[in-house]
Amino acid sequence: MSTPFEVITYEDTVVFNYTLPEQEEPEQISRELTLVWEESLEALFEAYSPEKPYQIHSFKTQRDKDRFIQSVEDKTDEIIDAVEEEVSQHTKFGYNYTSPTYED
Repeated sequence: MSTPFEVITYEDTVVFNYTLPEQEEPEQISRELTLVWEESLEALFEAYSPEKPYQIHSFKTQRDKDRFIQSVEDKTDEIIDAVEEEVSQHTKFGYNYTSPTYED
């Protein structure tokens, strides 16, 4: 990144795995999330590919950059909370829930 006030974001599908009581087969819920890439653009290309869609957001101040990152993280937390609620509604009596895995 050319200035310290830039943030790279990209979209990814996150798969949440859980197992309902009385079932052996795990269930999945997929959601699209916007994620913040904290390394260089070159590292993003190495991790995914140059074809991976991304955006570079530029800010005038560190405070604006930090607010943007916080808003992306807040939206991610809201989606995770909604998925947890959805899983809870399916199970009613508890569930085996594993942390999100990233699907490329």
